[in-house]
Amino acid sequence: MSARLMANPQFRPTLAGQGRDEMPRPPRAMAASARKGNRRRAMPRWAKPAFKAALIGVPTLVLLVSALTAWKRPSLAETLAAAQEGLLESTSSLGFVLDEVLVVGRNETERSTVMDSLGIVRGDSILAFDLAEAKARLEELPWVSSASIERRLPGTLYIRLTERQPMAIWQHDRQFTVIDRAGRPLADAVELARRGNQRIETLPQVIGTNAPQQVQALLEALDKVPSIRPRVTSANWISDRRWNLQLDNGVTVKLPEGTGMPMALRQLAEMNSKGKVLDRDIVAIDLRQPDRAILQTSATAQLPGMEDEAAKKKPPGKKT
Repeated sequence: MSARLMANPQFRPTLAGQGRDEMPRPPRAMAASARKGNRRRAMPRWAKPAFKAALIGVPTLVLLVSALTAWKRPSLAETLAAAQEGLLESTSSLGFVLDEVLVVGRNETERSTVMDSLGIVRGDSILAFDLAEAKARLEELPWVSSASIERRLPGTLYIRLTERQPMAIWQHDRQFTVIDRAGRPLADAVELARRGNQRIETLPQVIGTNAPQQVQALLEALDKVPSIRPRVTSANWISDRRWNLQLDNGVTVKLPEGTGMPMALRQLAEMNSKGKVLDRDIVAIDLRQPDRAILQTSATAQLPGMEDEAAKKKPPGKKT
């Protein structure tokens, strides 16, 4: 066979009516894909740079306008203040004003008290609001233990409060004040009762000039005797040294001073668990001595075993 008749691997056949330099038509699937792509126009190349330039240019322009309106001020401080004021006015016109205040964790603190502490009203510039100062003012409120504030632009302040827990009612100078575990005054108990707060009815009372400073140690000791704590209705701080507890059945428990108090309460819990001492007809239990407990009975009290002794002393033949 002649070499001229051998197949050429670079040979590209042409269709009838098609020029030698023209590309062959793509397959049917490629043509369909091309038609589908042509229906979605790509973003012009100039769009992204223009968008970035607008993000940078608009605030810069606002700042320049504010500075130009204040350049004639007599001092640098006044110039900067005027520029800042102009910038805030410009941002306010763009919608960065207070529209809503969301408060989470508020149970006892009045909403009006929170708003007064913030010192801001609807329509004020939210960017001019000082978060640090507002946080400090909120944490000065009696019920508030800690606070956090954040802006949620364009117009919302989000506030989270952690409130103190009421633990007792301090009776002093004919007043009743709700205090927390650390003895800090929270609110007037009478006012809370007038508002319908039912929680304060379950709080024990503490009596004494310096009782709030000592209540934390007492509560910590009572936490370790859960069978006794719910029965305590009041605690009297005696001679600025020790506590007398009043129980729900009218029994007075005289506790020792200092570090002996927790041990005495554990002793009371053990005595009641084994001998049901709090169910007897007694008026007081003296636990001030570390090695003994003294029970004071009422005038008509009869301790276990006394009935048998009384029966032995009766004259024979006499019926009762």
